[in-house]
Amino acid sequence: MGNVGRPKLEIARDKAITIRLTNFEFEKISRLAEKLKISKTETILRGIKLLETPQRQIITRSQLPNFKPKISKKSSEGVIEEETIMFDKK
Repeated sequence: MGNVGRPKLEIARDKAITIRLTNFEFEKISRLAEKLKISKTETILRGIKLLETPQRQIITRSQLPNFKPKISKKSSEGVIEEETIMFDKK
């Protein structure tokens, strides 16, 4: 019988990061992973991808007083702003 286990990835994930989470944060990641039927690692990687998306700007309440939206497009009728603002719970 040959080796049994996970198939090798094309690009091996051989780096590790250890982070400390609250129980709430850990449970939130776990629930999302279960709901999406993906691993916790994939859940976190998808979150990082969302943060890298250029058309979405995420700010916190503390940043709001200094917030100046970026102008995405200009049209003959005026300025069209395409911004998403998400607030933390403070």
